[in-house]
Amino acid sequence: MDKTKVVDYEEVLATVAKYTDACKEGKSEIMKPAFTENALMYGYLNGEYYNGSIEALYGAVDAFGAAPETKVRVDVLSIEGTAAVVRVTLEDWHGLAFTDFHNLIKEDGQWKIIAKVFHQYQ
Repeated sequence: MDKTKVVDYEEVLATVAKYTDACKEGKSEIMKPAFTENALMYGYLNGEYYNGSIEALYGAVDAFGAAPETKVRVDVLSIEGTAAVVRVTLEDWHGLAFTDFHNLIKEDGQWKIIAKVFHQYQ
């Protein structure tokens, strides 16, 4: 078994940064390259269960717009070969707070987010 290389951590963080940057700038086109075409999203939003396409996230980011005051923390929880799990904490995104778990896969040499599972704090 090979050890995980630092370059993989850097690439995973750069992929997730596209997501967090897009949230701050209010522009989904920044995050779209970070996700696979068929990425999914699951979680509770305002107490309602959501499961489905990542397209809903793109629409929300564009509709809400920029939130430069958003605080972000990203923790790489694990990278094992071609699979990774990252925790993202967003605070003060338009008055909301979330913890996300992003699952990533290394596809054709590039890290991509395949799923986002989130918790919204009330």
